[in-house]
Amino acid sequence: MPLLHPSLLSGPARRPEPFLSARSLSDEPGRIELPELRRLTAGLAARTDVWRPVIRHTAERRWYTRLLLSATVEVWLIGWYPGQQTEVHDHGGALGALTVVQGRVEEDRFDREWALTGSREHVTGSSAGFGAAHVHRVANRGSVAATTIHAYSPPELPMRYGPELAADGTQPAVQVALQPALTAAVAARPPVGAGSAR
Repeated sequence: MPLLHPSLLSGPARRPEPFLSARSLSDEPGRIELPELRRLTAGLAARTDVWRPVIRHTAERRWYTRLLLSATVEVWLIGWYPGQQTEVHDHGGALGALTVVQGRVEEDRFDREWALTGSREHVTGSSAGFGAAHVHRVANRGSVAATTIHAYSPPELPMRYGPELAADGTQPAVQVALQPALTAAVAARPPVGAGSAR
C-alpha cells in the first residue's frame, strides 16, 4: 500500500488527488518515465494547498518530508534556507524530476568521475528531469528561501556521494581540467552549508 502524506488526500472519502496517476500509486515494482515524473512534480507544485501548509525553512538544516512512497516512485518536498545545499550525489540509477514552487535553486552538474561540467538555475515554476546517470548538487545561493518538489523512480535506491570539493570547485585528489570560466564562477561563489538528504 503506498504511503501518502495526509496533504495528498482530499474530499469526504479522502481520495488521492487526481494528479496522482494509478501508476504512481502502484504496489507493483516498476519505473515511471521522465515525462510523467515531471508532470507529477508540476501537478503537486500547482496545488499550493497541498504543500504550503507543510513546508518549513530552517537555518539549522535543510528541511524535507516525503509526500509519497509507492513501489514505483517517491516524492519529496524540500525547504531550502539561503545558503543550504546538498552534497554532490547521484540517485543510484533512478530517474528524477524537480519543480521549483517558490524561490530559485542552482544545480551544479558533474560527470561520473565527479568533475564539474556545468551549472543551471531553476526558478519558480520551472521543472527539470534527469536520467539515471545524472550527478549533481542543488543549492540555494540566493537571499530568500526556496521550495522544491522532487520525484525519483524507482524509489529508495541508495545514493552515491562524491568527494568533498576544494574551494575552487575541484576534487582535492582528482584534479580534472574544467572550462576556466566555469571553475572561476564556482570558486567565486560564497560557501554554503551542506545537507544530507535528497
